[in-house]
Amino acid sequence: MNDVVGEPILDRRGWRGEDLQDSADWVVALSAGQLEALNQLASQLPSSSDQWLHADYQSETPSEIQVLVNQAKEELAFGRGFTLIRGAQSWDVEQLRRVFWLLGLGVGDPVMQNAKGEVLSIVADRFAGAERGRDTRGYESNDELRFHCDGGDCIAMCCIRQAPQGGMNGLVSLFSIYNEMLVNHPEHLDVLKRGYALYSRREKGDAESTKNLGKVQQNRIPVFAWHEGRMSTWLNIQLAEIAAEVSGEGFSAAERAALTCVEAVANQSDMQLTFVQQPGDILFINNLAVMHRRDKFFDSANPNEKRSLYRMWINLRNGQPVVPAHAGLRRGIRGPSPTIASLQAS
Repeated sequence: MNDVVGEPILDRRGWRGEDLQDSADWVVALSAGQLEALNQLASQLPSSSDQWLHADYQSETPSEIQVLVNQAKEELAFGRGFTLIRGAQSWDVEQLRRVFWLLGLGVGDPVMQNAKGEVLSIVADRFAGAERGRDTRGYESNDELRFHCDGGDCIAMCCIRQAPQGGMNGLVSLFSIYNEMLVNHPEHLDVLKRGYALYSRREKGDAESTKNLGKVQQNRIPVFAWHEGRMSTWLNIQLAEIAAEVSGEGFSAAERAALTCVEAVANQSDMQLTFVQQPGDILFINNLAVMHRRDKFFDSANPNEKRSLYRMWINLRNGQPVVPAHAGLRRGIRGPSPTIASLQAS
C-alpha cells in the first residue's frame, strides 16, 4: 500500500508511546542459544579492531543470529522503526564491543559519524559536566539532548554502563507526529514539508571553533517527504535552530511556530516512549522514522563507573528510495578513514 500525501499513516509506523509504555513487546530478549552463538562469533573476530573493517562475516553467521538480525531489519524498515535487543553481557566491555559490531554489521553498513572517521564511537561525557562549546557534539557531554534524528539510515546504541542519576531515553514516531499534525495542526504542514536548513558542527568544542563557526548547509531537509509511494521523515530540532541563528536569517514566524509545535507534540506523554537503557541493551533506531532524545545525566565520581555507550550509524542494505535531501543523510560525516573506537582508548 502506498503512502499518500494528506492521508494518515495507520500501520505500525504510526505508533504512540501510550500504547507501548506498559508493554514489553518492543524488547527482544536474547535466548541462551543466541547469546552463546553471538559470543562464539564475536570471539572469532581478529584481535585488532582495525581488521574488522575489511572482513565479511555474513557467511559465517549462525542461523539463530540471522533470524534475529532479519527480524530487527524488518522492524526498522517496515515496522515501528526501532528495536531494543536485551541480554548481551555487559561485564566484559571488549566482548560487548565485538557483539555490538557484529549485530550492527548484520543490520547494515556502518558509516563514519564524526570528523575522526569513527564508525563505532564512544558516548560519554568528556567535559565532566562543564559547559561545552557550540560545536562539540552532544554525545560527548552530559547535557539534555532534545528530540533529533542522526546521520545514516539508523543509529545504534549499546549501553556499557548507565549513570546513577538521569539519562532517560525518549523515542517518538515522526509518522505519529504527522498524523497529529493532520488532525490538530494542519496549518504547519506546508512549512514542515519544506523543512529546515541544517547546521554542521566543527566538533572541536573550544573557543576558537566557537568563534569560527561551522557551516549551514544550503539545502533544506524536509520533515515530511514522499518518494515513489513511500513517506520518510527527518528532523534535528537544535541543529535547525542553530542554522537559523548562524545564517543570520532567523526563522519566519511560520517556521518558528511549526518547529515549536512539533517539539511540543513530541514531548507529550502520550506520544513518546520513555525508558532507561540497561547495561547490555542494544538499541536500533531508524532515523527516517523516529526521533530520539536523552535527559541530562549525572555521572559517578568514580571514572571507572562513568556512563558509557558504544554508538554506530548504519545504512540499511537496499534501503527505501527517499528524496535526495534524505538520501544525503546516508553519507554520514566525512572523516580521514574509517576507524573503530574502544573504551580503553577513549
